Amino acid sequence: MDGSLNEILPDPISAADEKILLDLLKRKMTVMADIAVELLHAMEKEFGPKAREVVREMINHQEFEARQNAGRPETDLGDFCAMVDKAAVGTHKWKKVKDQPRSVGYRFTRCMYAEIFRELEEPELGFIMCARDEPWVKSFNPKLAFKRTKTLMDGDEICDNTYCVEE
Repeated sequence: MDGSLNEILPDPISAADEKILLDLLKRKMTVMADIAVELLHAMEKEFGPKAREVVREMINHQEFEARQNAGRPETDLGDFCAMVDKAAVGTHKWKKVKDQPRSVGYRFTRCMYAEIFRELEEPELGFIMCARDEPWVKSFNPKLAFKRTKTLMDGDEICDNTYCVEE
């Protein structure tokens, strides 16, 4: 999908208006990301390498509160991927490359978060966003799993996200 806002808006907007909105969104996201980068650098200046170690710890240990009404894994997988499709609109471009009842695969070719954090020369800080994918899907239904071998944040040409029902 090209990630057009028209995929979620009740009334379509022109390509020119969409560009204006997405440029504004990226500027706002960049301001917030820049604040996070400045904060990390200030913390590193004050506390040394320990500050970055805290970020790495955060990347590796994110959790979400478990959803209380998890259903059939195959049904929840479809619902979760529909939510991913809507959440990615405007900030991502992707293609669904596998769409089976127990496994859904994506190839993301654009991620605004990766663009911004790489432009700010702090992709490691941006990995906080990437690291949310697995705990997010697990919180939706603990019988779901997430796999990825490539990330745009890491400089790869794609993020190859796969959401599936655990075997």
